Amino acid sequence: MILKEVKQNGMEILAVTFVLIALMSVSMFLPLTARFISVPANGTPLFNTIYNLLFGGNVSIGTQVISLFFLFVEVFLVVVMNNKFELTRAKSTMFVLIYMVLALSYIPISTFLPEQIANIFVILGFYKILSSHGKDDATFHFFDGGFFFGLAALFCLPATVLLIIGLLAYVIFRPYPFREFAVYIIGFLTPMFFYVSLYYIFEDTLQPLADYYVQKFSVGLNLKVTHNELICFGTHLLLVLISSVIISQEYPKYNLFESRTYRLFFILFLLILIITLTPFFGIQTFKMLLMPVTMLYVTVFFNMKQGLFSEIFFAIFILSNIGMQILWYMM
Repeated sequence: MILKEVKQNGMEILAVTFVLIALMSVSMFLPLTARFISVPANGTPLFNTIYNLLFGGNVSIGTQVISLFFLFVEVFLVVVMNNKFELTRAKSTMFVLIYMVLALSYIPISTFLPEQIANIFVILGFYKILSSHGKDDATFHFFDGGFFFGLAALFCLPATVLLIIGLLAYVIFRPYPFREFAVYIIGFLTPMFFYVSLYYIFEDTLQPLADYYVQKFSVGLNLKVTHNELICFGTHLLLVLISSVIISQEYPKYNLFESRTYRLFFILFLLILIITLTPFFGIQTFKMLLMPVTMLYVTVFFNMKQGLFSEIFFAIFILSNIGMQILWYMM
């Protein structure tokens, strides 16, 4: 009856949740963990400059502390977005449990990455875009949404895919007028315009920026996928597949706003998954899947009918993620 207690958000479950997260978080600071994680690979010149300035281009206790802080900020924003738009009636405890368990289960991404900065701006961007629903004039909502997505792309290269997400959001939520479509693109490009302008003012050249992007997209990362990575990635995909089948049975019951929102989350998931598997970005991009996948799991677990199957599936989800974390230390 664990899932039932999690849904009810009892004090016992609250305590167990934070104890579990605390125990899993310890792994970020173990000396053994350093063998499996690497410095950020998908940062833009802006992110890399800040990272090198703060951490000397290395993974350290500081990067781990910052990463853990950002994880709590991310899940807090997800909870705020859910409460605002009532995408599900699940309690905050379930969001925290699922988000943190997912984030901490995959050891190679248990450090501060540009994807974490992107996640914060992605959630803020979605918040503004979802706010456009039912509005006669949503021009400022789409400018703000584009601006936040542009900030995400300014720090994290894979986040450039968000330009597509915003355009699809316009088609899904706002089939009119064209002005909002153009305003979204302007909002997306605004952070980049200011960054490039300031870069040119201080450096008197844009050649280093041009060289960086040409090199990034012309040369792959020469990835070597380990057995542990295949096992963990395969386990995640299997759990997501089962959850997708379950939620597809409930999808026709959703109202128009919910169905549009989950359609957008699903597209985001597919796009991030595709670029995660490309030779240009690599497995660290997996961290950008946390928000849409958490929304999927929370919706599934909260809406599942109480019974033996729901309890077993929830237990498998928790235990498999804990098992994936332990797997790395058994090499």
